[in-house]
Amino acid sequence: MPLWLNARQLCELIEQIEAGGGEATELRRELKALEAQDPLPRTKTRTRRGGGSKVEEEEETTEERLARRVGYLFPNGIPYKEILDYDYRFRQEELMEQCRKAGLGVSGDKKELAAKLLAKGILL
Repeated sequence: MPLWLNARQLCELIEQIEAGGGEATELRRELKALEAQDPLPRTKTRTRRGGGSKVEEEEETTEERLARRVGYLFPNGIPYKEILDYDYRFRQEELMEQCRKAGLGVSGDKKELAAKLLAKGILL
């Protein structure tokens, strides 16, 4: 039976395997291939009916959400691929600790924390 994972789930699986001392090289290759196929999440459209009228809503993509929340930190545009790289390489706790050391707020998800650190030039 096939197992379907999104990029985040695959990253978590890799972290669990490596934390247990296992080898996840092949899974890392799969993760890179997955990112190369579809680097940006697609916007989903939902149709809702209420009161006889039809309303279409577009869900915000991850990149749009980051632009809204931390876009002010990057006047030349958000380095989305770098943020994704740090999101995969670091755990939430590691990013929070780096933010604390830098005197930055620790609120937000992993991508937001990575964006804050990238804007300050702390992550290399």
